[in-house]
Amino acid sequence: MSRIPLLTTEGGAHACGLAHGRRFAREIADNVATYLRRFAASGLDRNAAFAEAAQWRKAIAVHNGAYAEEMQGIAEGSGQSEDTVALLNARYELAFTLFGKEARARAPAAELVAPDGCTTFGLLPEATADRHTWLGQNWDWLEGVHGRTFVLQARRAMQPSFVCLTEAGIAGGKMGVNECGIGLVENGLASTHDGRNPYEKPFHVRCREVLDAERFEEAARPVTDSARTCSANFVIGAAGGKIVDIESSPDHVSRLDPQDGVITHSNHFLTEGHGESLLEKISPNTLYRANRMRALLQVRRGALTFEHMRAAAADHFGAPYGICRHPDAREPGEKRTMTVGAVLIDLEARIMHVANGPPCANEYVAFSP
Repeated sequence: MSRIPLLTTEGGAHACGLAHGRRFAREIADNVATYLRRFAASGLDRNAAFAEAAQWRKAIAVHNGAYAEEMQGIAEGSGQSEDTVALLNARYELAFTLFGKEARARAPAAELVAPDGCTTFGLLPEATADRHTWLGQNWDWLEGVHGRTFVLQARRAMQPSFVCLTEAGIAGGKMGVNECGIGLVENGLASTHDGRNPYEKPFHVRCREVLDAERFEEAARPVTDSARTCSANFVIGAAGGKIVDIESSPDHVSRLDPQDGVITHSNHFLTEGHGESLLEKISPNTLYRANRMRALLQVRRGALTFEHMRAAAADHFGAPYGICRHPDAREPGEKRTMTVGAVLIDLEARIMHVANGPPCANEYVAFSP
């Protein structure tokens, strides 16, 4: 199993994007093809997808000019159009809107193809052997994205430097940690309220803005301070023993705090006020993954080590639909999912440990800002 590539950048947004595009031009093209096939399988054809991408490109420029500049650099470096790069950076809104539509259709169970999804956790110092604050997750996503991801290490002068795991072509990243000890992991969610606020700040822009924060009190604002187009769950932590889980839908946010030093989440809402939760209708295993992760992490409460966390991320209970997700040949190729990456983040050390898909117990590598 190969290690996930590392790209280290310095300078402004355009320079970061340019280096990204040049280094991963082939992988960006592959990711575009993967998403176009996935969208088409759920009824969004190429022309409609690019029409949406053009609208999202304009919206991102309004919401975050520096992010738009970084996307322009990616486009220039990779030889892709700006709309093509916008398609990737808005892929969360496009994909999860489609998942919601499939769930509302309520097809017979035999016809449903589970999109599966991430299982996240946060651990306060009282739960860990080293008394550090930890975040972690399995990133379960499209099989076609596996091998087309990388770790971005951005060294910045005007904002905190950070490391994050991202897909080739996506500027914002997802799970990561910055030099101030602010960290992020997240889950996809879908509700019947999704789509109420078209072209608001997209998910991946919000992820980047969380990692721009210097203090824990600032880190949640990118999630909470403006309306959203689609639902999502954000687990945000800070060195020194601070963790909050924020469930968000277009017009509502709610907060979950750790219990006994542990918090876990998967792909269904745990709080009210978000409309009807949808993903468990097409991926029923989301109902047990969060509880399974909590049980694994509480076996050694107060003495959890890195190896315990890694073993939890590698858990195969219920395979192929377990926490560690392996491809299921019964699924159509364009919809087939797997554990694309597993991440453990030590917020005190500002280090992110990354494994490149299953078997999740192997090939962990550490990066530090």
